[in-house]
Amino acid sequence: MHFHPEIKEFTKNTLILTLFFTLVLHLSWGYIWPYLWLGANADTSNDATFQRADITYIGNIATAVSLNIWLQQKQTDGTPVDINNDTLSIAEVLSSPSTSGKKLIASNMIYLQSYVNLLKTDIVGLLDQSTDRTKALDEQIDLLKSFYLKTQDRNATLDEQIGDLKNTLTSATSNVAQAKADMETKYKNFEYDGVDIVIANYVSAKNNESQANVYLAYLQRFQKGYAILQAKNKVVLDTLINNHEALIKRATVVIPDSGNNLLKDLWLLQSEADFKSSNQ
Repeated sequence: MHFHPEIKEFTKNTLILTLFFTLVLHLSWGYIWPYLWLGANADTSNDATFQRADITYIGNIATAVSLNIWLQQKQTDGTPVDINNDTLSIAEVLSSPSTSGKKLIASNMIYLQSYVNLLKTDIVGLLDQSTDRTKALDEQIDLLKSFYLKTQDRNATLDEQIGDLKNTLTSATSNVAQAKADMETKYKNFEYDGVDIVIANYVSAKNNESQANVYLAYLQRFQKGYAILQAKNKVVLDTLINNHEALIKRATVVIPDSGNNLLKDLWLLQSEADFKSSNQ
């Protein structure tokens, strides 16, 4: 599955920020993200078709390996691994960037990587290697649905965290302006008593402003990545579900050079609407 390379710019910015937090990525995002392109403004009208369920995935070996190999590597190098939707407050993140902050960034990065690996699964190869094509396909569909629903929850959490960060940023910017004005007043009046406190206030407010900006940039990029992956997941799910029987039987439709009009007449090629109406 190939994606438009426009997302490479997003990758570059993420890597720059990653260096700031000393998170070492063992897989190249420059390789991963070109596979992710699909319009972020995708239609969300099908959201209601995904039924919420707690899906326990037993899964096939190939998919399990693709999802877990990177997580095992991160556990080995000591990075906190947590792809569950455990909410960290922005207050925790800002007060403890080396622990809570790193956990917030690592959690989203690892989840994104897992989602990428899932969407890169070779469905044809997966089914060909399985002893039960129906079971393998159904498990893959369940896993895709599970990730879709979990990502909706993660996006809701990101919305809350981004809102808190914006409030923090507004307050920090106001404090910077006030501290700057106080320093200017001290200077104009040649007043040196308390100038150290004013300078400390300015430095602290400026640090808070910069810190909030960095985390805000990260979380907004994560949201953009999730939107792209969700859109791709919808396409994959739509294709697998509507061609379930054909994939199980490994059926192939050959489109002749003369076009597909006759294929439609023979019911070898249908639109999704026609397919659904004929199965009601």
